[in-house]
Amino acid sequence: MNKTEKIALREAMIVVFMGAAINFPLQTYLLWLTIDSWQWADPIKISVFIQLIITVVALLRVYVIRMRFQRGKF
Repeated sequence: MNKTEKIALREAMIVVFMGAAINFPLQTYLLWLTIDSWQWADPIKISVFIQLIITVVALLRVYVIRMRFQRGKF
């Protein structure tokens, strides 16, 4: 495995594990918010709402990690 492949693997692992660490609590909170607090009952409405939030968070997370790798901070 060459240096570029090692860096790419490291970046991929960081993105995936940070995603798991961020998305699990976020999804749990959003489910609590939509079901218990807002009393939503439609699973499609809940799914679309949560997917939109998680997608925005994922885009921001991957962007920040990629920029840090570009600058050599990871």
